[in-house]
Amino acid sequence: MPLDIYVESADNVGGVARYYEIPALVRVTAPVHLKFTVRNAPSSYPSGTHLADAAVATASERVRRAAIGLSALRRHHPEAEASP
Repeated sequence: MPLDIYVESADNVGGVARYYEIPALVRVTAPVHLKFTVRNAPSSYPSGTHLADAAVATASERVRRAAIGLSALRRHHPEAEASP
């Protein structure tokens, strides 16, 4: 059963950042789902159209940070494979 592990978490749940730990997390815990939020981002809950711009910007930043994490994984644990 895959685990869900936050690589980066929002400030209201601890605000951790574990980018350097990604290769070891995958090596030790696979199968694993790595999750990315954005520290220091404004809360988008409760959601509404008044927060649409912030929600889109935060989503874009999450994708950028996931790409950084994937790059680190490929560099330091190239034999790791994504599940189908």
